[in-house]
Amino acid sequence: MTEMSWLLIGYGSLLRRDDGVGQRIAAEVADWELPGVRSLPRHQLMPELAESLADVDLALFVDASLEGNEVRIEPLSADSEPTVMGHHLTPSSLLGMTQWLYERCPQAWLISIPGQEFGLGEGLSESVEEAMTQVLQQLREWFTAANPLVLDVHSGSLLLPSDLNPPHSVE
Repeated sequence: MTEMSWLLIGYGSLLRRDDGVGQRIAAEVADWELPGVRSLPRHQLMPELAESLADVDLALFVDASLEGNEVRIEPLSADSEPTVMGHHLTPSSLLGMTQWLYERCPQAWLISIPGQEFGLGEGLSESVEEAMTQVLQQLREWFTAANPLVLDVHSGSLLLPSDLNPPHSVE
């Protein structure tokens, strides 16, 4: 089994309180400088990310959510319809663009962290701070696991942290 390469893309606005949690997580993971793991904090998803996605085996998108009250991870699939080049992409449309441009697309998951406060400001709410800590702990375990477990992408949404196995492929 060869070592898998990861790309984590955390996105959202740092000026809209909880909406910035994805970027904050991506920045923290980037500071870890783990082999095989690349982490990109971004304000929003842009077409330029397709090239980075084409170069990895596994991708994680991290974003704040307006719905729910638990951190969720959901498998993603590439949109099959051509994506209009623009400034509002979803993870699935970006994966579709990657497939279309590079004829290759990583396995991917979306980690959604429910936010409470999306008004102007820079800090995170207490509940999102706690969720961020849990997600970072889980990510470190996934990225450094000697024998990672397999996430069945066909099983639907899973909850963090106790019910979740790391997303990984078996060669």
